[in-house]
Amino acid sequence: MATTVAMPPYYGVVLQNGSSGPDVAMVQTWLNGVQSKYPQLPKFTVDGAYGSGTTAAVKTFQLLTGLTADGKTGRATWDELYAQYASIYGEGEVYCNIVSRAGDQGAVVKSMQQHLGYVRTLYTAIQSLSFDGIYGSGSTASLRQFQPQFGLTADGSYGKQSFGMLKSAVSSIEVGNPLRVTTRYPGYVLTVGSSGDSVRFVQSYLSALGGSIPKLTIDGQYGNATKNAVMQFQASKGLKIDGVVGSTTWSALIVAFNATL
Repeated sequence: MATTVAMPPYYGVVLQNGSSGPDVAMVQTWLNGVQSKYPQLPKFTVDGAYGSGTTAAVKTFQLLTGLTADGKTGRATWDELYAQYASIYGEGEVYCNIVSRAGDQGAVVKSMQQHLGYVRTLYTAIQSLSFDGIYGSGSTASLRQFQPQFGLTADGSYGKQSFGMLKSAVSSIEVGNPLRVTTRYPGYVLTVGSSGDSVRFVQSYLSALGGSIPKLTIDGQYGNATKNAVMQFQASKGLKIDGVVGSTTWSALIVAFNATL
């Protein structure tokens, strides 16, 4: 029986015939992964739909590992599946093999939220979010603010690339060597009255510099405080002091922020 805590930890909702979403896909991924140990298990497509095939495979796994063979995935089955998978491939969370989106919920979503919450302490353009396992507008926005800082498409959906990059960002912070941002210039000048995620990036990066550069409220609204901070930054770098962020100021700001990491 499993003694380790699964990654991601069990969410508290029993998965069964008719369930769907990334947690079901996680179960299917683990089941496929332990086939080398339990060849009696069928291999099937990971689609996030808990149908008769998944139910039968779970029941077979339960019989083979001494669990109650009801075909449902509660805590004991979730933890045992993870433990058996980890015994083959090693500890750690793996991609569930389907894209998670707004409207999903469960352990996979909660893990994403917790990882975003961890990295936002350093990459402060990411807005705060709840760790409730419910993929709503807040989670979508937070992920959308994470993605472009590391060269990903800012679509707010949690696919394989976002999973891998977020996992890498967490582990890099943990070992004291944070990932450098590669946030692209938005293609237009930011000035007083501008708003949105690009402004959040400017405010975040400026706030990390210290010295004569004041910390800003990271709200995505380009007001006079942001303009003044930009001017201070431009003066410190020998740039044209106009209080607007064009491509030259943007590039210099990326370099300056990365130097703080």
